[in-house]
Amino acid sequence: MSAGDWIGLGVVGVVIVGGLLLLNQITKPYDVKDEEEFQRRRKEGGLLSAGMMGLQQILDPSAKKAAEVQQDLRRGIYDDEEEPDDPPEAGENARQKEKVKNEES
Repeated sequence: MSAGDWIGLGVVGVVIVGGLLLLNQITKPYDVKDEEEFQRRRKEGGLLSAGMMGLQQILDPSAKKAAEVQQDLRRGIYDDEEEPDDPPEAGENARQKEKVKNEES
């Protein structure tokens, strides 16, 4: 092996080790000193997640529908009727539902 190969292997090794160290730092739970700091971090996190959810709804229209469904489920509203844009269901239950629908028509 030439010197260039060793340098390339060294760079790849450093990138892998650096990535693992970064992943280790990211996954560590943070230390909260008191209740005030906890409340402040919770408030900041809530604003960040709300902003990210808004961005996701803009980029992915199905995310908006999913958020609406989650809100309905939290309120106790459960609608089992199929919407025109719902994907087809798979499995035996779906075939039975379709069979019952066709018999009713």
